[in-house]
Amino acid sequence: MKFTLKNIILLNIIFLLNSFASSASFSEWIKNLEKEVKNIGISEQVYNNTLGHIKEVNKKVLKLYDNQPEFKITFDDYYNRNINLKRIELGKSLLKKHKKILQEIYLKYKVPPRIIVSIWGIETNYGSYMGNFNVIEALATLAYASKRKKFFKKELINSLLIYEKYYKNSDKIMMGSWAGAMGQSQFMPSSFINYAVDYDNDGLIDIWNSKKDVFASIANYLKQHGWKEKIHWCNEIKLKEKIDKDGYYNVSILSDIRKLNNHKNSKKINIKIIKNNPYKRFFSINENFHTIKKYNNSDYYALIIGVLANKIEYED
Repeated sequence: MKFTLKNIILLNIIFLLNSFASSASFSEWIKNLEKEVKNIGISEQVYNNTLGHIKEVNKKVLKLYDNQPEFKITFDDYYNRNINLKRIELGKSLLKKHKKILQEIYLKYKVPPRIIVSIWGIETNYGSYMGNFNVIEALATLAYASKRKKFFKKELINSLLIYEKYYKNSDKIMMGSWAGAMGQSQFMPSSFINYAVDYDNDGLIDIWNSKKDVFASIANYLKQHGWKEKIHWCNEIKLKEKIDKDGYYNVSILSDIRKLNNHKNSKKINIKIIKNNPYKRFFSINENFHTIKKYNNSDYYALIIGVLANKIEYED
């Protein structure tokens, strides 16, 4: 097709009209949401301060949503992206710095300090990067335009309930990731409502600024999802022989048993095999490995949390 100046002008007009229609439709959706959120207890003040001024979708959020990698990277790539000497050394330092409060939280929730610090480190690089998106705006965009509208609408409603309870009379903007995860613990709004803790007892659950609230919230989340005290999570191992068809092997065959004391009374342990590498990698896993997956339902994620926790605890 040969594009003339007339064609180009016409296409630009169509593009502008489509953009306008899309924005108008989103604005209408936001307006229609007003009655719904007010019926569940969101005040007009909060609606006006949060949703009322949003006129169009956040295009950067949609770009990030639409460009999520569909291919699987190798575990080695994921490992190297998340585990490095700088992160390990900083984890050691922060584990020592916050030892007192982490020990207090351990006594209450029975979640080891190194696991809490490891999740903190992987989620936000120990609180140094929590995301720079307006959570309510991001969730509104995804509730309107994503393939998971129902899920994101639920999280949007929860974010408004949080704002209503804690920030109604402030000009605070809840900041987080493009997908709506908030604070140093990267809780979705529903997780905030169900598991976040005001551990410093100041009347405000602050997972953005209060280390006590951040650590206790992570610990409470894991405890409520079944964390078991004195049960290990994972260790990378080398096998002297092949494992059986069920993915188990006798502990006595493992080449590095000194870190596996929690398995010593077990006849068999579960082995997680990572296959999408040039070579296979083997990890012994226990019940708490699956509890970590409740935080992020990814084998890679749970293994990396365990690896970092082991390194900031065991390695000199």
